[in-house]
Amino acid sequence: MNESSLRELGMDLIEERQFERALAVFAEAVRRVPADHRSRMLAARCLAELGERERAVTAYHACAEGLLRRDYLLSAMAACKLALDVAPNERRVNDTLIRIHSRAVRNAPGRAVVPPPLPPETLYDGKVDTDLMGLQGEELSNRAIEVLAAPDPGGSADPNSRPPLPLFAELDRDAFVDLVRRMAWRRVRPDEVVSREGETAESLYVVVAGKAEVTRQQDGEARTLGFLGGGSIFGEIALLTGAPPTATVSAVSDTEVFEIRREHLNLVAKAHPAVPQVLADFAQTRMARNLMATSPMFQTMPESERGALLRRFAFRALQAREKVLVEGEHSPGLFLVLAGELVVQKEDPAGGVVTLGMLREGEVAGEISLLTGLRATATVLAARKTAAAFLERAAFQELVTAFPDIRTYLEQLSDRRLKQIGEALRPLEIIDADELVLEPEAA
Repeated sequence: MNESSLRELGMDLIEERQFERALAVFAEAVRRVPADHRSRMLAARCLAELGERERAVTAYHACAEGLLRRDYLLSAMAACKLALDVAPNERRVNDTLIRIHSRAVRNAPGRAVVPPPLPPETLYDGKVDTDLMGLQGEELSNRAIEVLAAPDPGGSADPNSRPPLPLFAELDRDAFVDLVRRMAWRRVRPDEVVSREGETAESLYVVVAGKAEVTRQQDGEARTLGFLGGGSIFGEIALLTGAPPTATVSAVSDTEVFEIRREHLNLVAKAHPAVPQVLADFAQTRMARNLMATSPMFQTMPESERGALLRRFAFRALQAREKVLVEGEHSPGLFLVLAGELVVQKEDPAGGVVTLGMLREGEVAGEISLLTGLRATATVLAARKTAAAFLERAAFQELVTAFPDIRTYLEQLSDRRLKQIGEALRPLEIIDADELVLEPEAA
């Protein structure tokens, strides 16, 4: 029976809550392949379920050390997290977390990294010749821990062969350890929804291992936007702005995720006030990267120049019904939707309010007022909590001077909008997201 077959058998036994037999299977898998840290972690879970808490922590710790040695930092964090769930004050696990953080920030610019301490010597060498699947009781437990606590003899990974730890490497060491202690670790089954489009969301997720699918409802059916693997992060924009997720994320295979809830961040922020800003900066950077890749306004520019353009914008978190353009007033600047929706409305002379349209991710508002100097005669407000990039009026003029292609794009956009929504009210009125131009009455 090969490594994957043993693991599948062990998973079936866990489902049946036969933890002793599952322990024997997983420990045997590790005896045969010491680098099988997935089986090592599952064996540690079995030890915990059997009440062998100290041995469970020892196995989790060995797993974390082996994963760290190979630069699987997220999985090493998961092993530490599970160990701390069993024994919150275990110092050796805390020390390993510090070493994970030190490894994560090795390439972070401007940060001094203190060389991490060497891992402690182990009492076990893992040299067990007996097939563990034939053992049970105390004999199984004794032999299993010899295998599970032994170090992974494999060579170290190239430290530059894997991407740096997302988000976590931006935190200071103590804040990192505090957050890992508080956040949750979840196993998600195939087809299980982790985050659903349009529903209130209070969590940020990090994919530790596995695969998830991202879908969005379009024309009444779910359309696949892409897939997420280990190291992917989602939900940070919804957590930061309060805007509901714009897509659904579901597990494709057995998937492990870290879940960081708002309450976790609030508790960490009490002791580490810089954490909210770290998250905000991280989310804004990711939104900016996505925007540069998808927004039509940026497609007119060479990729090398897009970052400089976006750095001119400031981040704005808009509350539901908050107005960004007000009828009868000059536009304060250009708004670029990052996440959420802006609704364009105009007071109808016949009474009531007419909705002219919705602006979504990558779309802009305020450009006609800025280009023409006219007052806005339509109101634009957030349909729900929305994240936007904002460029004030004076900076807009500098922008279109420095980037003529942007002026051309916005002028063409304005012309299209005027034509598209000119029939929204009376035929003599021409409206777009920002302006209403009244034609003079015939004499």
